Amino acid sequence: MQEKGRGFPNWGYVLLGVLAFAGFYFVKNMGQRTILKAVLGEPADLINKAMSSARVSPRITNRTGRITAKNFKMEKLGATKDSLSFRFFLDGERADATVRLWMARRPSGEWEIVKSDTTYTE
Repeated sequence: MQEKGRGFPNWGYVLLGVLAFAGFYFVKNMGQRTILKAVLGEPADLINKAMSSARVSPRITNRTGRITAKNFKMEKLGATKDSLSFRFFLDGERADATVRLWMARRPSGEWEIVKSDTTYTE
């Protein structure tokens, strides 16, 4: 039996562990999407999908090895807000990849990737 005033009971540590894991999971998976959505609005889902697929793309991972981290940067938003240039970085075990996307909003209102380019650094 535990004395009063002597630290957390065992369930307290379990609860803290579960909360820490939930926070980590949210930031890792939903945090990026939430930030993209807040900054970019509509094209955020398309960019998030492109980043997720690039991370497991055999064309990229054959040169980089397993991807260990990813970062992103919006370069410029067109004056009419119908074009977007976006760059994200993938850190790999053997090399790093920089993927640049050019996007345009079609007359239908849908965003589409019109061009992409990948460069690698050892």
